[in-house]
Amino acid sequence: MDLLISAGQYAGSLTAIIFLVALIINWVIIKPIKMYIDKATYPIHPEANGGKSLPDAIAGITRIEQKIESIDIRLTRLERDHTPIP
Repeated sequence: MDLLISAGQYAGSLTAIIFLVALIINWVIIKPIKMYIDKATYPIHPEANGGKSLPDAIAGITRIEQKIESIDIRLTRLERDHTPIP
């Protein structure tokens, strides 16, 4: 019976030590890395202000593509309708 109680105490102590080490690693290593990544990637976050976000850039490119397609269609019509007669 004493062996079982001692084994339980050792298991509990080992679990507490592992938990504390994991907690320290989280505070010392993982949190600063996450903060650095968040700071470095802030301009591409969808909620970034000032039109610097990646979705804003994609929306701008889409508008440019639509304008170019519209100009291309109009130019094709113009060239087709106003071809010189030989």
